[in-house]
Amino acid sequence: MFNYVRISWSGVMSDYFCAINRVKQGGVLSPVIFCLYIDDLLVSLCNAGVGCYFGNFFVGALAYADDVVLIAPSAFALRKMLAICYSFATDYCVSFNAKKSKCLAVFPRSKRFLYAKLSKCVFYVDGKPVEFSWSYYQCLYG
Repeated sequence: MFNYVRISWSGVMSDYFCAINRVKQGGVLSPVIFCLYIDDLLVSLCNAGVGCYFGNFFVGALAYADDVVLIAPSAFALRKMLAICYSFATDYCVSFNAKKSKCLAVFPRSKRFLYAKLSKCVFYVDGKPVEFSWSYYQCLYG
């Protein structure tokens, strides 16, 4: 079954066109449909064994609505998880937006010297670098 939609802009309606491979924004079922669609990605990330765990429970990938959060214990693990996401995006015709993505690193106080090395650490989403969020670091260490 195809989903035909049209756009309304300033009182002007477009012709109907077929919307494929999308979850309707604001739809009641959209978060549920997205979770079903993204489940293969979450399973792949879990099976990779490189994300974070709480005991035996994998907590390295969290998803809700159209957002996915990756939690990794190292740069290597995050790169492997991003590669899995890239493979999923290619296989399932989805895209991850680097402009809407942020990277946040958290270190214990004893390792805060590592923040200085983050400028050399670059992660990519869809071939574009992901910006670091420095507000957490600035809040803690000013």
